[in-house]
Amino acid sequence: MTFTILGTAAAEGWPALFCPCAACEEARKRGGKDIRRRTAYQLGDRIHIDLGPDTYAQMLEFGLRYDRLEHLLITHSHEDHLCPAELGYRRRGFAVALPEDAMMTIYGNEQVEARIRAAGLELEECKAQFQRTRPFEPIDLGEGVTATPILADHAGEEEAVNYVLEREGRTLLQGNDTGWWPEESWEFLAGQTLDIAITECTYGPKPGGKHHLGVHEVLEVRDQLAKLGALASDCRIVTTHFSHNGGWLHEQLCEFFEPEGIEVGYDGMKLIL
Repeated sequence: MTFTILGTAAAEGWPALFCPCAACEEARKRGGKDIRRRTAYQLGDRIHIDLGPDTYAQMLEFGLRYDRLEHLLITHSHEDHLCPAELGYRRRGFAVALPEDAMMTIYGNEQVEARIRAAGLELEECKAQFQRTRPFEPIDLGEGVTATPILADHAGEEEAVNYVLEREGRTLLQGNDTGWWPEESWEFLAGQTLDIAITECTYGPKPGGKHHLGVHEVLEVRDQLAKLGALASDCRIVTTHFSHNGGWLHEQLCEFFEPEGIEVGYDGMKLIL
């Protein structure tokens, strides 16, 4: 089953909205893998992670069919990961041919639900329902896929999570906005054998730690996962969630990470789960 990284940028995108810094101007010139939309993912046709402000652009760019979605996993309520207004376009009059029995389940924490309700949406009208996530409690997504939320150290005021996806004996860790995971998340990961580990790299060469990481912390995460025995022998480690404030473009990130056996993620990158 194909897992697509739909966006690899932090909140403001890259090139960033309103920003003429050198890193943004160079990205505009280069295009390609240096154009980064806000972070989101999709697994097959049925499962989507995060619904940010680039949702429509990602649908067009990557040929997605959101009418086929059955499960929407939200990591936390920040606006670059959740735009509740987009859900309103599932209503009658906007999605005119969406089957009457179509139903999408949205998964998230208390603040995610509150933001959706605050947008004035009646989920039944959107052919959607909400299910509260509980850290470390697996979610059955059907067709042999499970998603287990693990705690991140990111949002402070809320229970931000990352998801461990499992399918037919293969395991993928979706990790953006992670910070340095809390001890209980490391303990959970110690029991995994990851075939794919996606880890965030918001700050590029600048120091990270709480809420976000940089390139050197990515190496520390890799080493800690290896120490815990959580990496399969052929595990692919992929970086994502880059900010223009880090300054390094795709080529520079590759120069740093390739000798370490780590891949630099880009919008549209496809992985197999």
